[in-house]
Amino acid sequence: MIVGDDPHICVYVALVLKRLGFQSSANTNPLEALEKLLANPTECRILLTDQKMPELSGLDLINRVWAAHPDFPVVLMSGYGWGISPSALPGVGFLSKPFEIADLEKVLRYALKAAE
Repeated sequence: MIVGDDPHICVYVALVLKRLGFQSSANTNPLEALEKLLANPTECRILLTDQKMPELSGLDLINRVWAAHPDFPVVLMSGYGWGISPSALPGVGFLSKPFEIADLEKVLRYALKAAE
């Protein structure tokens, strides 16, 4: 599942994921995405979320998902820097925007493997 407040980025990431062989869904409202993930976490293999969103930050979304499903794989995307140390969140894939397709694939594989 892709979560971000910019619909253009969500569509772009969804197209890239399709090209890499992944099925995806996108949501521009992190609260709705959280509700969907908590209601049916097996429908999604990984969460890719933007950090800066008006309703709920990506980090807050991750923490809420992890409260219910601690091993759920996640990737945090940001174009503004992190404000946290990646080492503080082991298992989280970090992706700086703008990113290359190869970087997206690498971080996805890292996060999925870390959750095994």
